[in-house]
Amino acid sequence: MSHVKALAQRFWPTALTVVVLMGLWEAAIRLLQVPTWFIPAPSAVFKDLVLYEGFYEDAWITTQEILLGFVIGDILAVAIAIAVVSSRFVQQTLYPIVVFFQNIPKVTLAPIMLLWFGLGLGTKVAIVILISFFPVIINTIYGLRSVDPNLIDLARSVAVSRWVILRKIQIPHALPYMFEGFKIAMTFAVIGAFVAEWISGSNGLGYQIRVASSDMESAALFAAVAVISVIGVILYYLVSLAGRKLFPWHETAREGGPMV
Repeated sequence: MSHVKALAQRFWPTALTVVVLMGLWEAAIRLLQVPTWFIPAPSAVFKDLVLYEGFYEDAWITTQEILLGFVIGDILAVAIAIAVVSSRFVQQTLYPIVVFFQNIPKVTLAPIMLLWFGLGLGTKVAIVILISFFPVIINTIYGLRSVDPNLIDLARSVAVSRWVILRKIQIPHALPYMFEGFKIAMTFAVIGAFVAEWISGSNGLGYQIRVASSDMESAALFAAVAVISVIGVILYYLVSLAGRKLFPWHETAREGGPMV
C-alpha cells in the first residue's frame, strides 16, 4: 500500500493535467465543430481503442519487436564496449566502424534489411537493434573507463589478471552507467519498431498508423499513436525502476538523468 500511495503522490499531477487537457480538447472539438477527419475528439479515439480488438494484438506484436531488439541490441552493445575497453586493436578498428554506422540514417538501411531478412520479424528486430544499441555502447565504455586508476593499479600490483579486474571491478562499477544507457536505448527501440513497421510491416502499431493515415481515419491514427506512446512510457519506467532497485546508492540512478 505504501508503494501505491507513493506512486499516486508522484503521478497524480500528471494524471490530473492529462484529464484536464482531454476535457478541454473534447470541449473545443464540439464547440468549434472541427471535422473528425482533421482532429478527432478524445471520445472518438477512446471508442476506437475499446471497439477495435486488433489494437491489442498489434500492440503485443510491437512490444515483442521492441523487447527482442532491445535485449539483443543491449547484449551486442555491452559485448562491443567490453571489447573496445579491453583491446586497443578493437578500439582502433571496430569502434570507428560502429560510430560510422551510427551516423547513417537507419531508414536508408531498411532495403538492405528487407533483402537479408524478408518481410518478417527479422527485419523489424534488426532495425530496432541498429537504432537502439549505440547509447548502451557509449555509456558502458564510459562506466568501464571511469574506475579509479589507483584501484586497478592496486589489483595489478598483486598479480590480478585483466579478466578478473574486468569481471570483479570494472563491470560492477559500470552497471549503473549501463542502465542509464538502457533507458535511452528503450526509447530508441520504440522509435525503431515504429519505423520498421511503417516501412516493412504488415501488422503492428506502426503498420496501423500507416494504414490509418492513408485512409484518413484520424481516430484510429490517434489511438495507435496513443497506444505505442503508452507502451514506450511503461517500458522506459520499468527499466528505470530496475536501475533504481539495483543501484539505489548511485546518484544517476536516483535522479534518472541520462549520461549521453
